[in-house]
Amino acid sequence: MRVLFPFIIALIGVYGPLSAEMVFEKKTVEVVVEPGQNLATGLFPFKIVEKDEVIVKADAFCTCLTPQVPLGADRTPKLNWKVGEKGVIQGRFETKQFLGTVEKSIKIFLAGRDEPMILNFKVVIPELIKIDPSTLKWSKGGLADERVVRITVNHDKPIKILSDMGNNDKVFPYQLKTIKEGWEYELRLKPTSTEKPGMGMISLRTDSPFPRFKRRVLYAVVQPKMSGKPVKIR
Repeated sequence: MRVLFPFIIALIGVYGPLSAEMVFEKKTVEVVVEPGQNLATGLFPFKIVEKDEVIVKADAFCTCLTPQVPLGADRTPKLNWKVGEKGVIQGRFETKQFLGTVEKSIKIFLAGRDEPMILNFKVVIPELIKIDPSTLKWSKGGLADERVVRITVNHDKPIKILSDMGNNDKVFPYQLKTIKEGWEYELRLKPTSTEKPGMGMISLRTDSPFPRFKRRVLYAVVQPKMSGKPVKIR
């Protein structure tokens, strides 16, 4: 017992408590990608303890994230696992459509269990050009006041705005001002009217070497008023 006890403590320290048969070193993995990187890979090492396990499936319920079960000797996904075996679940995250911090989950379904095991994959995509706020909102019939958007560059090199274009200037006229070339800009917008709901889009073209930052977009919206009627409960 004196020999076995330290081994059990070490196993718990590395893989967590022995309450589950498929034990992961970490159930949450965070990856920071480079500005031009479109794919992030998260690794979730695990070990089988106490009893054998069968992986029924691994799913992410999001087209941006693809979970991968380790391959067996025949180069097909290994679904049957014996006690003592180790493996790594991989998550491949397509980052093209995202900015900032995004968190998605991988669900591992095991035979004989009603609830899946949840693995959390957090990806941080640097926002080199920050638009704050990215959407301006007014209420229908409300005050058509002026709003200000701050545009800042968070990079070690400047990124210049080369051109700008709005698709609804009659309702959403704007002015773009350079505060510090390549680093800071200001956009002021005041709708001509809020009598009707409507939307406008302003596109900014930059000299960024990274495709995802070559064009940035912000929106202006006049929203319809909510009725505010109380809900009747029968």
